[in-house]
Amino acid sequence: SRVSTQSTGNTLEQVGDIALNDFRDMYPRYPAIEDVNIPEEHMKMKIDLRQFINLSPYTCNETVSFSRLFNLFRSMGLRQLVIVNEDNKAVGMVTRKDLAKFRKWRKPGTSGVQQLNLLGKDCDQNGECCHEDS
Repeated sequence: SRVSTQSTGNTLEQVGDIALNDFRDMYPRYPAIEDVNIPEEHMKMKIDLRQFINLSPYTCNETVSFSRLFNLFRSMGLRQLVIVNEDNKAVGMVTRKDLAKFRKWRKPGTSGVQQLNLLGKDCDQNGECCHEDS
């Protein structure tokens, strides 16, 4: 594979071919988190992230049904949903990506949720996969 770009300011321009290995070698590398040295006095510092967060997000109790979660995401257009315990403390988060691998189905008198496999197969809740009938 060949990559053809050159950085000029904030944009990339195509100029000539660069081997993919050369591109990977030039790509910035960052140290592993274990190799980052943080002074002890910095470990007690805090960062105010309030300007970046939603101070009143949608939440659901940790006992919410999967069907209810699925309906909330679809009807409200949510990207994430905070899961709270009975003390209203956050215990987890469900994202749109978490639900993207499921499909809701309905037949007369019954409904359910089916897990989808990336290979185009459908899987049931036990992970058993079968080809979808068209």
